[in-house]
Amino acid sequence: MLNSKVKPRHLAPPCFVAALATVVAAASAQAQGSRHLLAPWAPQAFYTSLARPAQAGRAPQPLYETRAVHDPDGTGKFYMGREIAQVMGPRGIPWLDRPQRESEEHPEVVIDALELHEGEVVADLGAGSGFFTFRMAPKVGKTGKVLAVDLQDEMLETIRERAAESKVTNVVEVKDTETDPELPANSVDLVLMVDVYHELSYPYEVMTKVREALKPDGRVVFVEYRKEDPRVPIKELHKMSVEQLDKEMKVVGLKRVRTVETLPLQHIVIYEKDEPLFGEVNSPLQTQTASLTPARLGMRSCWIYANLTSKLAITGRWGAIPPV
Repeated sequence: MLNSKVKPRHLAPPCFVAALATVVAAASAQAQGSRHLLAPWAPQAFYTSLARPAQAGRAPQPLYETRAVHDPDGTGKFYMGREIAQVMGPRGIPWLDRPQRESEEHPEVVIDALELHEGEVVADLGAGSGFFTFRMAPKVGKTGKVLAVDLQDEMLETIRERAAESKVTNVVEVKDTETDPELPANSVDLVLMVDVYHELSYPYEVMTKVREALKPDGRVVFVEYRKEDPRVPIKELHKMSVEQLDKEMKVVGLKRVRTVETLPLQHIVIYEKDEPLFGEVNSPLQTQTASLTPARLGMRSCWIYANLTSKLAITGRWGAIPPV
């Protein structure tokens, strides 16, 4: 007679059951040609650890830092080592529309670098008075659309009045928030930010939303004064280096594809989506787990599951671990 206090050896340990379930799911998915290997009962952390963690999409911790001692032109709020600059308000419209801006910034070079096409949907994020909005509108044509995105009602009203005066019908005003550009997912071909990014109060949140708004081959274009050049006569916090842009775009899943350095004072830095993030089609998790054989996936999942179980047992937080 079997002693009730002794656990029978033939009973499978939880990790083996989890591994077996994963193997069955993987084999079934591979047989069906499915890209999605995630079992509905499994915790996300379990599957996330099956693949090598992607660097893209990892938010810096802490996300923001406040310092009492800071540049008087800044907000005292820091992101990834960079102090966020103060925002230009409606009083800056005359400066945005100054006659010498044409010769100083060569906007036609920027427009050419965007490589816009008829029928595209583009967003001018931080559109201001519409200096670039109305230069992009003819390029996308009547079948295209320019979304003039801004936080400030006075800026949007200025754009609305200018569109009416010029009888431009393909410009749409969009009022955003500090954390959300209010662009639908997978809806835009290009997002342009001209001397705007360094002023965003919540750059991580905004750029995460911008990435979501991009179509699969969409682009993000920054025009920023060169921080690398001390001769550029602009306040330091209103400049951005390419190195800093690369660092900040990496954590939201964007990679630099081209840099144009033909402007007198600014660089044009162009980004596209990097590897898809967790949960997206063809994400690193999906592609890496799909490349494993069911047997190797099962062995790895058994080890991971055992480690997760022990950690969660110690902390007392079991979460969505299945009762296997």
